[in-house]
Amino acid sequence: MAYQQAASVESLFNKALRFNVYTFTVTAADTGRVREVQVKAYRGELLLTNFQVRVDGAVTGAEVADLDNNRFPELYVYSTSDGSGSFGRVYGWQFLPERKADITPANWRNTMPQGYMGHDSLWVEQDILCRKFPIYQPGDANAEPSGGYQMMRYKLQPAGAGFSLIAE
Repeated sequence: MAYQQAASVESLFNKALRFNVYTFTVTAADTGRVREVQVKAYRGELLLTNFQVRVDGAVTGAEVADLDNNRFPELYVYSTSDGSGSFGRVYGWQFLPERKADITPANWRNTMPQGYMGHDSLWVEQDILCRKFPIYQPGDANAEPSGGYQMMRYKLQPAGAGFSLIAE
């Protein structure tokens, strides 16, 4: 009798990242409007932390960086909301010797220009977190923006016990 295991219908986001002696794994199920992301952080062979965070929409990427040049890694996880807007979000943490510090994007949605309707692209370039999105003119269809593109750049700054991404 042959045994056959049912294939999982859930697809996963699964990424391994490295920063000097630090390694990170980020996994997330790709079902549901709100998803659970599992993060494991190691320094060498030592597990520093293993935590879960809920994100809005699908996980679209993850990167490690050192935006504040303090030689300690930051982990950034990007998500895109479901629906026609595909609004981008960033979740971040800095891994200091004694703790994990949250990174919050300050005024992420409040500083957007007129004509912003989502469709964000997010990435790290040197010491900047970059965000690019199309600008929609009145009457534009959701898939056909006619106002060009705008790019915003975010710097990492200390904010209390954590850090904030501040638009330049």
